[in-house]
Amino acid sequence: MLSNPELLLAVLSLLALAMLITGLSHLLKLPSTVLLVCLGLLLNPLTPQLTALLPVGDIKLTHDLVLYVFIPGLVFQSALSLDARALLRNIAPILVMAIPGMLVSALLVATGLSASLGLPFLLCLLFGALISATDPVAVMALFKELGVSPRLSVLVEGESLLNDATAIVLFHIVLDLILTPTTPTWSFTLLTAMFDFCQIFIGGAAVGGLIGLLLSLLLVRLSRAEDSVLQVLIVFGAYFSFIIAEHNFHVSGIMATLFCALTLNMLALPRLGRHSARNTEQFWQVIVLIFNSLLFVMMGLAVDIGSLVDYGNGLFWAILAVAVARAVSVYVLIPSTTTVFRLPRLPLSNQHVMWLGGIKGALAIAMVFSLPETITAKPLLISLTSGVVLANLLINASLLKPFIRLLKIDRLPASEWQDLHEGKHLIAHSVDHVLNSFRQLRLLDDQIQASVTSALQSRLKTSNEHLNDEQSLKQIHLQALEAEQKELERLADIGLISYYTELNFREILARDRAKSIDQLLHPSIEHSGINRFVRLEMIIIKLLAQTSWSQHILVRYQHYRFSNLLQHDIAGVMIAYKALTEIKVINSNPNSEKLAIIRKAYQQRLQRRQHRLRRFSEAFPDFYQQYENHLFQEVALKYSQKLLQNECQRGFFSSRVCQRLHRTIEQALDDLPPLTLTLGRYKRHDWLEQVPLFEHLPKAVIHKLERSSGYISYLPGDTIFNEGDHGKSVYVLVFGCVLVLKKNQYGDNEVITELKPGSFIGVRALADKSGRSATLRAKSYTTLLHLATQDIKDLAQESPELAQRLSEPALYARS
Repeated sequence: MLSNPELLLAVLSLLALAMLITGLSHLLKLPSTVLLVCLGLLLNPLTPQLTALLPVGDIKLTHDLVLYVFIPGLVFQSALSLDARALLRNIAPILVMAIPGMLVSALLVATGLSASLGLPFLLCLLFGALISATDPVAVMALFKELGVSPRLSVLVEGESLLNDATAIVLFHIVLDLILTPTTPTWSFTLLTAMFDFCQIFIGGAAVGGLIGLLLSLLLVRLSRAEDSVLQVLIVFGAYFSFIIAEHNFHVSGIMATLFCALTLNMLALPRLGRHSARNTEQFWQVIVLIFNSLLFVMMGLAVDIGSLVDYGNGLFWAILAVAVARAVSVYVLIPSTTTVFRLPRLPLSNQHVMWLGGIKGALAIAMVFSLPETITAKPLLISLTSGVVLANLLINASLLKPFIRLLKIDRLPASEWQDLHEGKHLIAHSVDHVLNSFRQLRLLDDQIQASVTSALQSRLKTSNEHLNDEQSLKQIHLQALEAEQKELERLADIGLISYYTELNFREILARDRAKSIDQLLHPSIEHSGINRFVRLEMIIIKLLAQTSWSQHILVRYQHYRFSNLLQHDIAGVMIAYKALTEIKVINSNPNSEKLAIIRKAYQQRLQRRQHRLRRFSEAFPDFYQQYENHLFQEVALKYSQKLLQNECQRGFFSSRVCQRLHRTIEQALDDLPPLTLTLGRYKRHDWLEQVPLFEHLPKAVIHKLERSSGYISYLPGDTIFNEGDHGKSVYVLVFGCVLVLKKNQYGDNEVITELKPGSFIGVRALADKSGRSATLRAKSYTTLLHLATQDIKDLAQESPELAQRLSEPALYARS
């Protein structure tokens, strides 16, 4: 038995060897995961023979080590780095592959193995459950190296994240069935298993989402703390969500960790700032590198080559059954899903990669090692699992790279070849600019400059190439986009924009890069539909508007949306102006026809954003002034804080002075006034007295109504309520224009009228009628005065005059 220091030394030695092999993997042209498994396989027979390697033999890959140490960290990092927008766009095929696809695969493996080896079906189903989950570590590293499509990467990684949870849930359900002394009827068993599966799967997601939400609120509150504090809290969330889900709520820990990470990714990281988000990414990359390195070496150490030879016949059928089951899942379910949900078709070449890339990993070995000793076939299952995992890692992972190249998935399409061509010219232009600056300072003579330029042209093959008009326009556009990107990074560095706004603009710039000049000039020709996140936002707003108790939450949420909108357009004006400045620098000839086309596109964009800001400032002048005052004070203070931190690190100030200056800035940030979205033109009672229902009521009644009312503002396009909704609120239109829409005979909404300020909206809700008679949608920036119907009815019990007016049929006749 080894002492703790010896065991620690063995782990550190393995880690050092793993890092060495990972660093050299690019020279050997093999995935690092394959080499790490080979290292484990090599050390396995040598450990009993060499005294120096004895400590390594005591390192065991146990179920608890994988499930409670490695898996939460790996799942959390994958979900934290996953593109939530891309995940949502492809959620249908991901869910189909992760749940029905995984179940189909397990059933097919069980059927094939039972038929070929004559084993009990439940035992084969247990093997099918533990072997059907995929591990994308080797695959994702290869995808990044070869630059495959983002959609394929999201499908592979998203499927792996979710099917891990599916595999564990199914594995435990089947294991319980095997260990149960009395077997109930199959129909009862199937229904119970389906209910248990849904409960464990959805329950884990709920637990993780709730923990992620609470942790997000805490992290935002502590956003000014040291980054190390935030990272420790994030690590706490990753493991706490897993453990509390597994042990306290008996639901899926993987789903809990996954949804905790997704929630942090969407709610916390965008609000913590660019610096904290980057530190979080780097921190988890180190954690995952350590975990994966140890995991794959220990997988090699866990494989008993002798037992694989003994069970060779069974292993052959197991590998074949797994390959066939994976093929059925990919080639049948993926096309069916894209057809049913009307999604873009996934090319057949990508389906081939998903089939070959369905590599099995450590989760399967962890589950098979967790089997109780009462299962007599445990040695067989361990050998089959180890053999399939080993074959996947050594064969599939090694063949994946040449397979991708054979299918030409890594080849550049025609549009990207043009981008490559233009990029070479852009590099040549940039280098010429640098060399000219050196020559002007007399640091470089003409002969050397000519020699360097010639060598560069030879390498880039640009000397004899001539750009046509379209390519010249594209090159100018690329330079303008580069200027926008640099300005965006500067705005993020000085704190003018949030990390969320920066991510939004990165996506916009990425889309712009793929656009033609005609699309830039005429954005209306694109028909991309309503963004799914916008739809989700509309649903949230609608739900919050349904009840009186949630009105203050809706007001705060609208404040957040308005602030983001202003921040987005202010930053948009600045980066568009920077692009125009860059276009002027490109060519001194202001009448150049090529430059005029690009300039026109950016001028139109600049004018649109300026127009939106102008409309907003006219609609909400008080909020606009508050926001600008708040934003630029905050930017100035945060920028000063950053400069102060740099000067203190250089030792320019003493530690006591640094602490006092730091506290001064922190206090100034705390003293910034909160934003309030108010009109300031009229008091609430002025608007109430304009409504015939409340006109000439006693002042005491009006004041009570005023205290229970509140302003809610909407952006253009926001739905206030839908036709048929059960109403519990009425509104007075204070500012803006509202469209009234009703469904026609075809089920489409048609505008029947427009409401102007002073209109009393939603009066049917006072009569306890079944639903709203029409849909109301904000046409412009709109502010409503909200009143709960229950407050009005309660007040009517104190005011006979108000009660009399509520009972008059004429009040509802035209509603």
